[in-house]
Amino acid sequence: MFSDGILAVVATLLVLGIEVPEEHRFSEEGLLSFLAKIKHDVGAYALSFLIVCSYWIEHHVICLYLQLANRVFSWLNFVFLFFVTLIPFATKLLAVYRQDFFVVLIYGLLQVACGVSLAVMWWYANTHHLMLAMQIDDRIRRSLSIRILLGPVINLAAVAVSYVYVPVALAMFVGAPLLNLSHRRIDANLRELPTEG
Repeated sequence: MFSDGILAVVATLLVLGIEVPEEHRFSEEGLLSFLAKIKHDVGAYALSFLIVCSYWIEHHVICLYLQLANRVFSWLNFVFLFFVTLIPFATKLLAVYRQDFFVVLIYGLLQVACGVSLAVMWWYANTHHLMLAMQIDDRIRRSLSIRILLGPVINLAAVAVSYVYVPVALAMFVGAPLLNLSHRRIDANLRELPTEG
């Protein structure tokens, strides 16, 4: 619940990065001018919201396989949440300085840190079987591990591409969240998880 709350707050804070200009006219021309001014803010918000939702899905699946968490796992979770809470700051930087290589570098490396910390949590849970609610099939374990690790790989590639052409790098950041749109093997396996009551 604590993690869900943090992720929900982070997703909410993202929209606060969209600034409303004080000077405007309530005419069609004024509205179009206003929308044109905030298009990069909205774009950065949409990208980061999609990414945060993707992290929630991965985190949620990891926790569904757990029946308990020890102190080490809790601290690994706090590390993940620490990086996630930096996303609104990095998003605002990206909206304002979207063509700056160093800003894209910061944004991309932050996503790498989030993805790697999630991967470490998943690895730790799988090496401490008493924490798991059930025996996990090797195919499930491998599939989820690949999904989680592909995110940092895509983000690292985006950072490298940003050195040459930033717009393509920004488009690549969308790739990692798209990995979580569907995962039939995981979804089918969740039906087998024990339920309370």
